[in-house]
Amino acid sequence: MTPGSSGGGPLAGQAFPDSPASALSDRLTALARLVQIGSARSGPDGFSEQLLNDAQQLLARAGQRLRMSSAHTVVALAGGTGSGKSALFNRLAGADFSAVGVTRPVTRDPHACVWGVAGSGPLLEWLGVQRRHRYARSSPLDRGEDAMAGLILLDLPDHDSVVSGASGQVDRLVGLADLIVWVLDPQKYADAAVHRRYLVPLSGHSEVIAVVLNQADRLSAAQAEDCVTDLRRLLESEDLHDVQVLVTSALTGDGIGELRKLLVQAVSARRAATARISADVDAIVAKFGPYAARPAQSASSGDSAAGPANSVPAGTVELLADAFARAAGVPAVGESLRSARELRALDYVGWPVGWLAERVTGHDPARKVRLGKLWAELRSVTAGPSGAQQAEIDNALTAVADKVGPPLPMPWSQTVRSAARSMAKDIPGALGASMGEALPVENEIAGWWRLIGAWQGLLLGCVIVGVAWLGVIVAFGVLPAAGHVPRLFDDVSLLPWIGLMIAAILLLGWLTASGCMNLVRVAAEREQQRVEAAMRSRMTTVARDLVVLPIEQELFEYERFAEELRVATG
Repeated sequence: MTPGSSGGGPLAGQAFPDSPASALSDRLTALARLVQIGSARSGPDGFSEQLLNDAQQLLARAGQRLRMSSAHTVVALAGGTGSGKSALFNRLAGADFSAVGVTRPVTRDPHACVWGVAGSGPLLEWLGVQRRHRYARSSPLDRGEDAMAGLILLDLPDHDSVVSGASGQVDRLVGLADLIVWVLDPQKYADAAVHRRYLVPLSGHSEVIAVVLNQADRLSAAQAEDCVTDLRRLLESEDLHDVQVLVTSALTGDGIGELRKLLVQAVSARRAATARISADVDAIVAKFGPYAARPAQSASSGDSAAGPANSVPAGTVELLADAFARAAGVPAVGESLRSARELRALDYVGWPVGWLAERVTGHDPARKVRLGKLWAELRSVTAGPSGAQQAEIDNALTAVADKVGPPLPMPWSQTVRSAARSMAKDIPGALGASMGEALPVENEIAGWWRLIGAWQGLLLGCVIVGVAWLGVIVAFGVLPAAGHVPRLFDDVSLLPWIGLMIAAILLLGWLTASGCMNLVRVAAEREQQRVEAAMRSRMTTVARDLVVLPIEQELFEYERFAEELRVATG
């Protein structure tokens, strides 16, 4: 045994097999994902920043510890002044490596005794053990302790030491050790400082804690049994039910064999490091539980606290599309389009007299203005809804958020609401664009309108010829003729027939206009229905992409959180 030795002896080059740690690795990976998910949702109404920080520190510490040496088990002897901690350390090490004090603290810095030093250097550096306080059990004379190969035994400073920085070192190393052995003496085994500061916070860590009642040589067998009974009662009240309690005497060696057996078990099983980290993970993961717990009314019997989230109710997209259609005024747009089509059709299939009046004067101010206003309104739909219409969109988003969010715990109920509104500012423009894409070409002319227009022009021409014919007959048949005029233009008996022909042509033109306008109205109504359906279809896409998909993504994150929590819980 050589102080400060870093190797040598038969154990120097020994390699120790890694413990199977895939389960712990999966739990740590899941915990890292919990932190990632929670960090995006932290704040006053979200995940506790303190919890996230604690989890990140645990992940960093666990990563460092598992990278150092999985072949070594770190066991820390901790206790107060006069508990005999250093004497136990020397007894286990087989030499007086650590100074012993009875009434005042002597151990100022942590000491380490290593059974099998190969690969322990980085771990000891991480633990902060100075080189002059490292001792190796690597001599051929120590072959009887092969079972303890891989053990790093620490003698910590007294937790109640008045030496500056000693308590800080104890706190740090207690958090890093794989197995903690608390050494208590019969006079101060119920010391509130030890229990309140160290043991109570480690509740749930029974697997990586042992308690030694030292200095048994000062007690009778009955007194020792009473102390152990009382100590167990205290530990059980602190939720440390499974902690091993040993009775030892560093002076006489009583109980040292049991303590050494405990250390051998920890080393041979190679579970101490992972057990300590697993216990820390248990404590942290338990604090994540409330963030995945569903209310009792939404959880089925037999479900665990972390159950699957509710999905977006069926029909939500269609309800949103209907609300968006009302807000954007789709029915009004359809009416305007139908009216514009009917007004435009009058240019071609309208009443012949009106057609002639428009062609003669070159304009029809009232109808032209109305037609222009209609198309101006149709073109304006690309700007999207605004004002009171925007309020209707907000009401629809609120209704969806109120339906999906409440069954979830905080902060998910709030984040789902936020997800529903995350793209609210883009919705009006998207609705306007979808309506603009569905509108047909402005002033589009159907082919048969032109044929009817030509037919109406022919009829109107016939009326004009008939009227002119009447005028000629009146001029030459009724008034004195200036010369010889063909009978066709001066036969007054033709006047009734010509008038009847003109009336018939006018009636035919009116019937043609009426019939064709009926066809135009039917076609315009069908076009209105197609355009409104196309607009609603595009608004369904808007509702799905800008509202439902963000909600589903947040619900997926909740389900992923619940699944990662299940894995992290182990």
